[in-house]
Amino acid sequence: MAAPRNKLKNKKDDRKPWPNEVLGILLCGAAILLLLSLVSYSPNDLPNLPGLGGGSESVERSNVNWIGPVGAFLGYLFLMGFGGAAYLIPLSMLWLGVAKLVVDARPSWRTWMGCGVFVLSASALLGVQNMFLLEWAESNYIRGAGGGAGYWVGTRFLEALLNKPGAILVLFCVYLVSLILLTGLHPIEFTRGVFRFVLNWLRGRKQRKLEATAKKSALEQRRLERDNRIAEIRAGDDATDSEVKPKAKRKRKAAKSDEAAKTDPQAELSLKEVPTPQIIDSSQRRKPNADPAAKPFGKKKLDHAGLSTEEYENYELPGFDLLEIPDHDEPEKEADKTELVTTQKTIVDTLKAFGVDVTAGNITRGPTITRYEVYPSPGLRVSRITQLEADLARATKAERINILAPVPGSDTVGIEIANLDKVAVPLHELLQDPAFVSSKNKIPLALGKDVYGNAVIGDLAAMPHLLVAGATGSGKSVCINSIISSILFKFSPNELRFIMVDPKVVEMQMYNSLPHLAVPVVTDPNKVIAALRWTVNEMERRYRIFAEVGVRNFDGFNSRELPEKEVPEDGEVSEEGGEMGTEDEESYDAEHIDSIAQALTDGELGPLPLDGSEDEDEDEDEPIPDRIPYIVVIIDELADLMQTAPADMEMNIARIAQKARAAGIHLIVATQTPRADVVTGIIKANIPSRIAFQVSSKLDSRVILDVSGADKLVGKGDMLYLAPGSAKLERSQGAFISDDEVENLVKFCSGQVEQKFEKTVQDHIESGGDDDEDEVSSADEEIVQKCMEVIRQEKKASTSLLQRRLRLGYTRAARMMDILEQRGIIGPGEGAKPREILINVGQDEA
Repeated sequence: MAAPRNKLKNKKDDRKPWPNEVLGILLCGAAILLLLSLVSYSPNDLPNLPGLGGGSESVERSNVNWIGPVGAFLGYLFLMGFGGAAYLIPLSMLWLGVAKLVVDARPSWRTWMGCGVFVLSASALLGVQNMFLLEWAESNYIRGAGGGAGYWVGTRFLEALLNKPGAILVLFCVYLVSLILLTGLHPIEFTRGVFRFVLNWLRGRKQRKLEATAKKSALEQRRLERDNRIAEIRAGDDATDSEVKPKAKRKRKAAKSDEAAKTDPQAELSLKEVPTPQIIDSSQRRKPNADPAAKPFGKKKLDHAGLSTEEYENYELPGFDLLEIPDHDEPEKEADKTELVTTQKTIVDTLKAFGVDVTAGNITRGPTITRYEVYPSPGLRVSRITQLEADLARATKAERINILAPVPGSDTVGIEIANLDKVAVPLHELLQDPAFVSSKNKIPLALGKDVYGNAVIGDLAAMPHLLVAGATGSGKSVCINSIISSILFKFSPNELRFIMVDPKVVEMQMYNSLPHLAVPVVTDPNKVIAALRWTVNEMERRYRIFAEVGVRNFDGFNSRELPEKEVPEDGEVSEEGGEMGTEDEESYDAEHIDSIAQALTDGELGPLPLDGSEDEDEDEDEPIPDRIPYIVVIIDELADLMQTAPADMEMNIARIAQKARAAGIHLIVATQTPRADVVTGIIKANIPSRIAFQVSSKLDSRVILDVSGADKLVGKGDMLYLAPGSAKLERSQGAFISDDEVENLVKFCSGQVEQKFEKTVQDHIESGGDDDEDEVSSADEEIVQKCMEVIRQEKKASTSLLQRRLRLGYTRAARMMDILEQRGIIGPGEGAKPREILINVGQDEA
């Protein structure tokens, strides 16, 4: 039964449009009939109408009306009833009929009501006014210009109530409202449309005048050229044809170029002003300049270091043989210059098709992208080129396209298109580059190679901290491996120590056997806060040592002149005190020396630069080492840690970033989730040097770099580097090092010396940083005050409350509760019961 019903329904739908068409035709026909009746109306036709004064003889008389007696009667009826407004009736009917035929409109009750009010208000408005159509009404024997309806509604009703001005104002407003209901046209929009039409017409007229002037100038130029040619021919009658023809040919070419420059408002640059385009292929790998088995860097000669130097005295820096160096005897695939020129021609032609005239410039092929430079014509805005990015991508069939407008340090605009065949940048090539070998950078980092083939070398000491961000698979982890490897090729364990944080567990496990580690790789997010707190304490400890020695920074401390040391006969002080090297034994008497020796024997002295601990006796001076190493803290994934304890992470990272530079402590933070709640404003403001790999959106790019651009990268190591002290982004291809190369490098480093972690540092981290509960740092004191404020507001105290309100981790919140309990502010815990508040926390603490 369902099928027949559907067929009937489809048949009804097929026959549905015809009533509208029939009604539209009838309305249009009736409107034209009535309009002709009104236009040809004459009062002389009235006696000829049957029943209006004429008998059978009157019917035989001819009628002036075009529609005959019926037309005369309709004209008489509508004109007497509505006056001059009667002409609006057929116009309204014609409007509705055309709407039925053209757009299949179905007039609503508002439309029909608007039609009636439109005619009636116009009739009343004509009846009230006494300036227009009065003579016409009198000649046609009509009661006023508005007919009977205008007389009764306008004059007898509204004018009697509102007087003439009020009646005209009310009727005019009603007339406009009814016009909107009938036609759907708004007067304001209609006025704007008319204004736009007039404005476009005036602009077109101005443009036509300019074109006419240009044509006139071209004609004058051609006429002048013709006259010059005739004059040359007449003046050169005595010259031979071989001398005349080349000269005339050159003149014609020069005249044609001048003519083209005058007729084109955006003429191209003259060939004399544009350098000859060149094709620069900087994507090829460079041959090594040194023996692969040679040590790239000489070992630093230091008398002492912050850690036990004797254990690392025979440590050797790794050589290039640990890296995979390809055979350079094999020919490499060069760039297809024909293809490059063809692509550049496509770019120029596409721009010209949209009215943007440019001249081709240099073509630079990099490892990942090829940059096509163009010279804009004089007076051309570079924004017109950037607006055509999508059209250029379509024309060149490029995977991704980026427009650099302008190229930094140049007057050209660069169109960067991704290469189909990308060339990797091996780390060994950057390590053997003169920019890295002869670099005066303190902590050089081999980052990559730019589009011109130049090595991109960063200095971590000058940065002094680095933020690395990018989506999964964009090359972020490889970049971190390259940074660590370039440091390992340069520094021994007594010169630089690592603290690595790996919440994802799998990224940095290959470095667990590295002798440069101060502690094992930290994978527990709850212990990361303790590691950062120890770093802050170590920073403060180093500054106290600097103040005591009288130096300002890390370099001044390590480069200071050390006092000569004398070895005592008993040898006890040399074993334990050799690392201090700052006290002159001749200045002490025998009793004082015996007391120091006894303290060393009891284990009360014996400083370790990385232990983060302080002397148990507060009155004793800070132990001063001869040298202290760099400390590089690497956090592989910031997003996971910000979810655990965002307030603690942000505060500790900010403190390290603000103050740790002069202490020789540097921070490298990486994340694959560059959201605003992960890379906060405080973190970003204190880490000015950044590396951005490919991200998914412009918003993520702005979070990292404050500008868009990282969303247009092609991935696989393609990156934007913001150097310290620079405002421009540098696009380059990141260095590549394989996992096998990293394993070989770590195996070489760990095979030389036994790995030794700093036990005090490790204990500090394992205990969550709470090994010294009696001492509260200034940072903890600020948190304590905030906790007291929360307790005062909530009238209760619990660890979970502090976690929620202050966004603290559990370990930190529990420590705050312990501190408050020790100070007698809250009572001891009683299971699930809330702690008792012992004092008024609103009062200041003594």
